[in-house]
Amino acid sequence: MSTMEPADRRADGPAVDPHDENHHEEHYRSEHPDRFAAYLKRRMIVFAVAYVGYVCAYLVRNNFKLTSKLLRDQNGWDNVQIGLILTAFTLTYGFAKFFMGMVADRLSLRRVFAGALAISAVICIALGFVHVFWVLFALMLLLGTVQGALAPGSMAMIANWYPNKTRGSGIAIWNTSQNLGGAGLPIIISGLLGVAGPSNVAYAFWVPGVVVLAFSFVAWKFGGDTPQSEGLDSLRTMYGKGGEPQVEDDLTDSYWTTLRRHIFTSPVILTVALVNAILYFLRFGILNWMPIFLGDEMGFNETQYTMAFSVLEWVAIPGCFFFAWVAVKLPNKQSLVGAAGLVLLAGLIWVYMGTRDYTVLLIVSGLMGTFIYGPQLIINILTLNVVPLRTAGVAVGFVGLFGYIVGEMAANLVMPILADVLDWGASFTLLSAFGLIGAVLYLSLRKREQKIVQA
Repeated sequence: MSTMEPADRRADGPAVDPHDENHHEEHYRSEHPDRFAAYLKRRMIVFAVAYVGYVCAYLVRNNFKLTSKLLRDQNGWDNVQIGLILTAFTLTYGFAKFFMGMVADRLSLRRVFAGALAISAVICIALGFVHVFWVLFALMLLLGTVQGALAPGSMAMIANWYPNKTRGSGIAIWNTSQNLGGAGLPIIISGLLGVAGPSNVAYAFWVPGVVVLAFSFVAWKFGGDTPQSEGLDSLRTMYGKGGEPQVEDDLTDSYWTTLRRHIFTSPVILTVALVNAILYFLRFGILNWMPIFLGDEMGFNETQYTMAFSVLEWVAIPGCFFFAWVAVKLPNKQSLVGAAGLVLLAGLIWVYMGTRDYTVLLIVSGLMGTFIYGPQLIINILTLNVVPLRTAGVAVGFVGLFGYIVGEMAANLVMPILADVLDWGASFTLLSAFGLIGAVLYLSLRKREQKIVQA
């Protein structure tokens, strides 16, 4: 009798070698059908919590941004003061995303995520009572700090429950949660102010805050950390090498040694972070100044520019599903897809800054949404694919730090200053140029991505 371990032979097919990585999942599924079914069911619930939770994050994040013109006019503020308040959120959110990523990696993802949602909701409700500039500024600083836990927490949940071949599509679909939240909030606010009147801006903060506070209790009960923390097997056990990114990770290293090696000194992560900074400059350079640019400069009314904002977010949802489909078909060629999206976005910005036709504005806004959020979800996929899963939260936070501290702060401050000194055309020309630079940086990641990601 041979001393070699025999291959597993299925009654309905050829032998399956459990050591063959191409058949690892099939072998595990046949050997442990109940455990695998329990894992799939739990994974679906964890994804739903991460998805709906991040929709809720946006329901209590952009409320000031969408009411900025009304608040500016009611309180006698100027554009620089609006920019400072927006920057208050950006400043703390960027740093908090990094530090909260470390917290999420070291503590319970479920509890950190749910707790941050609840506190964000309470702060949003409080914002509805405030009309003093510096108090509002301080609350936005606090809101940014708490919200910093939400993206790392929700993405780390997905990363810890999805193997290589579906992690990209999972993150891609999750990415539409910010579009759904971002698109839904303007409609909610427009409806609330339509009923209560534009002078009752507080409703734009109170109602979403109460809804999100209620959901935070659902997230606390049903969110998840890792399969093994719930008595299930690890992704490596279930999927073999296809379960986790192929990154050398010495588990005997300290947490800080791992961070230094895989985050702080990694050329790949540093490049991804720089591309993310450019993407955030593009995203918020367009979104944050839509009400003021389209209202003051281009002559569109409140209903029209609010609809353009909403269309950008809504059309981005099917656009992101397209990118999700691409992520499944090309799991290790995401850098090429991201580069193509940024080239197209650079061209669309030129049309956006020059059109006064409302129909064209809506079409261009929708397309810009697709090519803002599409390349951005590629960043999320790349980030999680090139680091050990035990550093997923801090990797998301580190890359996000560059996005907010460099990218969105530039959007909040450089855009209005350049517009005041020159004009808005100069501001948007700068955005278009950075879109092309981001495409080049994406292409520089191609070879490394193909080496690390095995499906």
